[in-house]
Amino acid sequence: MPLDVAQDPYAVPEELAARVDALDLRRNIVDLVDEGYTVIRDPKAIAMADEVREAIIRCVPAPPEAKAPTRFTLLDQDPIFAEAVTTPKLLVLVEYLLGRGALFSQLSGSRRRPGPQSLGLHADNSWFPAPFPEWEITATGCFVTDEFTQESGATLVIPGTHKLRAHPPKDRRESLEGAVPIVAPKGSICLWNGSVWHGNYPRRLPGERVVLHMTYTRVGMQPIETYDHLDEAWFAGKDPALPTLLGRHNFLGRRHGWKENDRELLKETYLQVHGPGFRT
Repeated sequence: MPLDVAQDPYAVPEELAARVDALDLRRNIVDLVDEGYTVIRDPKAIAMADEVREAIIRCVPAPPEAKAPTRFTLLDQDPIFAEAVTTPKLLVLVEYLLGRGALFSQLSGSRRRPGPQSLGLHADNSWFPAPFPEWEITATGCFVTDEFTQESGATLVIPGTHKLRAHPPKDRRESLEGAVPIVAPKGSICLWNGSVWHGNYPRRLPGERVVLHMTYTRVGMQPIETYDHLDEAWFAGKDPALPTLLGRHNFLGRRHGWKENDRELLKETYLQVHGPGFRT
């Protein structure tokens, strides 16, 4: 959120205002401030929706029955992905949420077939303990290549929960009280901030839900220096805390394929941040 949110929750930095108005994004900003999410209709995204869908299908293996496989680190797998993550309206709203110099964090594609499975309620600020800061840490854009409805397996969101600045408690994860589907036509980009509680509905229709997930983060959320050049021999005889301090036991900042080692690193990183028993 803008740094002067205390004075005006809808304030737009002066250097961004002209682009916001040129692209007619004031209504989207009201949505983000009030509800925690918005639906973007950008001509560039609408025009490329079929191509994005086809590229995801080429790059992400066909799902087994009722499963929803996801492939990560997709940016260099097809030129259309670089086009998708730089959609003009999306980038302006990402800058509004995360400030100038925001970083691209993750690109993944998913394919979901009919079945009872659904993604549990969570906030994307999974790497941070509550309370979250008043300014946003992360933002996620969901490129809709098929119409989003509850029956099609759309993202669900509990509007306004970003204001709680916390992870959803167990009772809300189970009841989904207040949840609504993000209804959006093909070619839309659904954007939400990292604090809002969301998940998705099971797909009830024939065919597949094919989605490109684009995550951005604030520029300060990274080390100033990198020590990737240090080999394992360098750590010999040194304090065992050093590998963790230098990210060797960290899920973040890697090329992911969701192999078993990725899952173990994911669990270990959650434990580092939140301690035993945490779940989003």
